[in-house]
Amino acid sequence: MENETSLWNELTQPAILLAFVAALCTLAYTVINWKLLIESRKTRKQKITPQIIAFLKSSESHSVLALHIKNIGEGLAKNVKINTIKDHNIMQKDDYLISNAGIFKNGFNIFPPQYELRFHLDWWSKIKSGQEDGYVEVEILYEDIEGKKYTRSFELPFNQLTGQHYTNPPETYMGQIPYYLSEIDKKLKILSIEDKTPNSKN
Repeated sequence: MENETSLWNELTQPAILLAFVAALCTLAYTVINWKLLIESRKTRKQKITPQIIAFLKSSESHSVLALHIKNIGEGLAKNVKINTIKDHNIMQKDDYLISNAGIFKNGFNIFPPQYELRFHLDWWSKIKSGQEDGYVEVEILYEDIEGKKYTRSFELPFNQLTGQHYTNPPETYMGQIPYYLSEIDKKLKILSIEDKTPNSKN
């Protein structure tokens, strides 16, 4: 009888061990699949989630301060509305407020990924002479393609961009184009004045 019991144990132990290993593999497979499902959902959400931000930036010539509205997300935004909490007169014009310009007044039905709008606010020379404490504040409302609503607020002080150093000519080719065009224009004006001056070639 003892021999039969010993033989039975020898036969069943490998089966129990295999069943335990199979159970562990099944558990690991389930956990991996669950993590992949979560990552897949996160990736899908990222692909459809818009992220519209507002920020200040100097023009390529560094002479004008501009307000930029950009969708830095991967998803398309729709029904975009912007509420101007702190308004500003564009380029010192009393009758031309940010709140009356484009998207601020009329909204935007479709705002694709990486799409960007730019609004010139003022000359840096004017800001530095009395408006360094100025700022603009906007509230951006929009939806993703599934209808989920988002609200973002941005307070943008002008003085956060002061004190920066720039090269002349600018480092980027986009900045170099207006710089060299301006230099050419200056040279042409000088030549034009010289041609009109009597005896300028004597």
